[in-house]
Amino acid sequence: MIAHAQQIWKHSVAVAPRMPALRPAARATFCLAVPLLILASLGRMDWAMYAGFGAFCAVFGRYDNYAVRFWQQLSCGAVQVASMLLGTLFSFLQTPFIVDALVLAVIAFGSNLVSRGVRWLPPGPIFAVFAGGACLSVPASGESFIGVLLVGAGTALFSLLVMLGLSARRGRLAAALKAEPTWAPTEKSVHESVRMGIAVLLAGVVAYLLGGDHWYWASLGAISGVMGATVHSRVARALQRCVGTCIGVLLTWAVFVFEPNLWVLLAVALVGQFCIEVVILRNYAVGMVFMTMVALLMVHLASPEDPMVLLVDRVTMTVLGAATGAALSVAIGIVVGQQKHVEQKQN
Repeated sequence: MIAHAQQIWKHSVAVAPRMPALRPAARATFCLAVPLLILASLGRMDWAMYAGFGAFCAVFGRYDNYAVRFWQQLSCGAVQVASMLLGTLFSFLQTPFIVDALVLAVIAFGSNLVSRGVRWLPPGPIFAVFAGGACLSVPASGESFIGVLLVGAGTALFSLLVMLGLSARRGRLAAALKAEPTWAPTEKSVHESVRMGIAVLLAGVVAYLLGGDHWYWASLGAISGVMGATVHSRVARALQRCVGTCIGVLLTWAVFVFEPNLWVLLAVALVGQFCIEVVILRNYAVGMVFMTMVALLMVHLASPEDPMVLLVDRVTMTVLGAATGAALSVAIGIVVGQQKHVEQKQN
């Protein structure tokens, strides 16, 4: 037991080597800032979350050449828009909870499969599940679909055009557009995607049964507990998400205490977005501090509610989901270990 705890601690506090991050962070922040400022000027902050989800594609492929980056960002943008449309559709239809939970599990499975097939960096379904879950949780109307297509897809397209503009500036636009797409899913990636879907469904059901208003946050937390090469790294990732979320909630509370106006909230969210991209690849827990702040601010801007309820739900649902995902990883690890032991004895 002590050896397992030491391995989890080692993974939790590890810091990746420093890599160039300021320019990628500036690009990602710019791709979010422009649509948010336009929406704020037009008084349509109820569509702010669509811009946030569409801008996520700008963070992909930061260290790859423009040809690889093009397909990563294009595929991510398509997955983000599809996830928002699915979430909005089932919210509009007012389907029962279990249907919504199954839809989110399907989004987790499908987006992770695309992630591995196209070789996204960063990998995983977290952004798509966030987009689908948020849209599922917000009452939808016919106008909501316009918001997804106009703002969500428009922001993703804007992010892609920014990347292509940079490639043209460096004389690499033709190479980026002519490159063949990468598609290399493996049997392992299918198994991983199934694990993601199960974790998202299980955490969502548990959270709903316990009365969680933001049950999809538990599903998001569960993903952290099933991502990673080993059981130790998965449990460490779940622990990092919990710690980072708690600190991020405290900082967000400090922001809400001053009752800032819209423009201050936007400024804090954009600074947080920049900080995410600077630190997230070095240590997940530190990145989660800023990711939590940005997520809470975006949710509050799009659909204002009691800040304290929002903050408490974020902590409880995240811890619940992370614990569920980590428990699932440990259980799977035990079963796999027993199977290997039996096979070794038979041989």
